[in-house]
Amino acid sequence: MIQELGIMLFNEREKMGERQKSVADGIVSISEMSKVESGNLEIDYFTLQALFERLGKSIDKLELAISSDEYESISYRAEIERSIAARDHEGLEKLIAGYDAHNDGKRSIHRQYKAALQVMVCYLREQDHASCLHGTEQALAYTLHGDWRQAVRTGRRLCDQEIRLIMMIAYCLWELGDTSGLSGQLEQLGSYILHHYTDTEEQVKVYPHCAWLLGQLYLEQDRVEEAYIICKKGKESLIENGSISPLWEILELEETCLGKMGRQAELEQCRRYQQAVAFLYEAAGMRLESDMMAAFLQSSFQGEFIITNELIRDLREAERLSQEELCADICAQETLSRIEKGKRSPNKRNLYQMLKRMGMEREKYYGYIEADDYELYEKVREFKRCFPKGRREKAMKLLDEIEAKLDMTKSVNRQFIGTGYITSQTAKGELTREQANEQLRELLHMTMPPAASGTMIYRVPFRMEYTIWNHMAINLRKAQKVEEALRIYEALVQRYQKSRVLMRHHAVPGLTLYLNYAGFLEAADELEKAEEFGKEGLRHCLECCRGDMAGDILANLSLVYGKRGLPEVEEIYLRYGYSLVKLYGREEVTNILQKAYLDKFHKKID
Repeated sequence: MIQELGIMLFNEREKMGERQKSVADGIVSISEMSKVESGNLEIDYFTLQALFERLGKSIDKLELAISSDEYESISYRAEIERSIAARDHEGLEKLIAGYDAHNDGKRSIHRQYKAALQVMVCYLREQDHASCLHGTEQALAYTLHGDWRQAVRTGRRLCDQEIRLIMMIAYCLWELGDTSGLSGQLEQLGSYILHHYTDTEEQVKVYPHCAWLLGQLYLEQDRVEEAYIICKKGKESLIENGSISPLWEILELEETCLGKMGRQAELEQCRRYQQAVAFLYEAAGMRLESDMMAAFLQSSFQGEFIITNELIRDLREAERLSQEELCADICAQETLSRIEKGKRSPNKRNLYQMLKRMGMEREKYYGYIEADDYELYEKVREFKRCFPKGRREKAMKLLDEIEAKLDMTKSVNRQFIGTGYITSQTAKGELTREQANEQLRELLHMTMPPAASGTMIYRVPFRMEYTIWNHMAINLRKAQKVEEALRIYEALVQRYQKSRVLMRHHAVPGLTLYLNYAGFLEAADELEKAEEFGKEGLRHCLECCRGDMAGDILANLSLVYGKRGLPEVEEIYLRYGYSLVKLYGREEVTNILQKAYLDKFHKKID
């Protein structure tokens, strides 16, 4: 399923006027690049991701249907990142030893990653910055030939992994006191990221780290104003994209700058934000430990995966088809059995035929919509980001622009556009909640019709389907039908839990799922479950490097503790929840929480 993305890569490269060599150099050969772009060569996810990153683009916007084998390699990286976060160098060494069994170890991007992990083992075990410097330079050489300073100076196309390694080199040089010319080199790197990473979803993965390190160098040079300015840029990038890594480190830097400049009011606000972030980690039961060297190798992935093996099995069972009935004239029953058990990957032809037999025609990647133009996925993301910030007029203007360029014969596109208009009309009072849900149900049935088994949610929903289910549940709650809304979320939770795909790889749906489910449980006075899923939601936010919804979850939990007769705990959760939503510029929610605090505690929250 990743194969079609090669065609999108070609279209974007051509649109940007980039030569194949500048994108492919060190990652794939020119001949391989040509085959990838024509859709005739399927390469692994991480190699393809690096090629998109060379163009400054993120494929996190896209929901990919991949085989069980393909997902295995992706989940293995998630395990590696957990070991880094836990500072477990012994566990990391074991994972490195098994890496090639889960990935194409011959590809330069994977050999580079393994070499970088060896550096991380050295760092976690000994914190020997000289050895780490040497090892990182060797790792970078797998894809970047020649001097990294020259590459940065000339604006050579870089992927995230290369940028992260360059920052690790700079960090080691800083720790070793070898900083001659380093601030200028980081300035050039930061400028490259801002100029070439036009997709802010990709930009935020690396720019705040660069801003933090450059800010530290400026402070050492007594360039406090410049340190503050670059710190603010890093912070703004994080806030605009709802990210939380490396927010703590950025706030620490900001605190130092504000203190040196004597800006007391801003300093106090910064400390309130710090306290809120620290409390978030505490409430989630996770360790807050500032370690930028480790942070350089931890991704903030926001994409989503559907395992095709599971999709076939779940659809077949929902339709009450036997394996023999489904695979007739397509493949052997034994083959289908192995596919459903994840022991064999379905080929493209067989997958298409089996899905079509069960009423689903899905050949490509989705990202709320189905389109070949990357720009449309960027517009969709911009549209989705408008609502938390209360920009409804802008959202509807974007929706019109997207609709004008979409192929509206595609079911998923009709779902996206239709859902956008229905939710807008409902908010304006032009539709009742019942009318909205009737129309939403019709849209949902385009791709997820009722199953023969009678099961409500019989497979992991695609992003757009999840969005519709979520809107329907919200409408039910607002129509005072909390129990019906809860049944939707319970079915969604069960389906996600049944899948091999980690919630880490359902990042975007997971944010609202945990938030709303916990909130609805609280409304139904199921306080123990509400607390359980609220805390799980906080952990999900941190694992996915998202902070923009964490404040909402803290505020929900405050209601739980209020009902339990724990006013002090209720006050703490509400106050820190308010600070987080204020930090992320979510004005509508900020005003709601401000009023809630005043009503409950009879004093202003600020």
